[in-house]
Amino acid sequence: MIVELETKPIALRDICRNVRSSRDVTVDVPAGWGQGRATFGGLVAAVMFEKIPERIHENRTLRSILLSFVAPVVPGTMEISVNKLRSGKSATQVQVTVYQDEQICAVMLASFGNARQSAVAVNYEEAPPISNPDQVQEFPFIPGVTPDFTQHFDYRYAVGQIPFTGADESVVGGWIRSRQAETNPLTVAELLALLDAWPPAILSKLKQPAAGSTLTWSVSFFDLPDSKMADDWWQYEAHIQHAADGYSHIDASMWDDTGKVVAISRQTVSVFG
Repeated sequence: MIVELETKPIALRDICRNVRSSRDVTVDVPAGWGQGRATFGGLVAAVMFEKIPERIHENRTLRSILLSFVAPVVPGTMEISVNKLRSGKSATQVQVTVYQDEQICAVMLASFGNARQSAVAVNYEEAPPISNPDQVQEFPFIPGVTPDFTQHFDYRYAVGQIPFTGADESVVGGWIRSRQAETNPLTVAELLALLDAWPPAILSKLKQPAAGSTLTWSVSFFDLPDSKMADDWWQYEAHIQHAADGYSHIDASMWDDTGKVVAISRQTVSVFG
């Protein structure tokens, strides 16, 4: 049996709820979440994470995720397998794999761990000061121009430049939120989508449109605030650490609207331009 996710654009939380409540291993990729010829990687990551049942990670706290995007996930049916690699006294490692037409398209390694006593504590840097969201012009969704999936997010560029404007600087940032009104706290799946929704910072350095795709993505998670929602404002900033030979390495951070960090990530991005 296939999990039907409708053909019209539906919100991320509704997609995740459908996937989470079903025991089926097959999911139909919904319309309205395209990124060129592929499906938005943040949605793929969110669906993969939602397929990990609590009984596997034993309610341990998510610490990190490693993702390899092996091949584009195209509209249609995808099959998801979940395997517990190991569960020790304090940590659990889980692998999630996406298949289409018997080909591996994406692999996720999720690491869960209980807190333990430590003599070391280092705080991450606070969010840098930027303009408030209401002081920054909204980046619009333009059908046929901006990727389909961007219709689900509200972007406010406050640092750096938008894609394909030949930027000199190597940083991009601002604010983002879900366009769907929420009544429940932010989930890991929604955070993954919000993190990946920003265009790779390297695209801002290009002077004309060109394709780009993520090869690998690692995300480290901190305490998710239980009073914040996906439609609250989330501050984002990404720095290009290195770019050459058609590949770029980008570090990014995300904070809530009080300046508390919730996740940091690193992406290796292929650039075809």
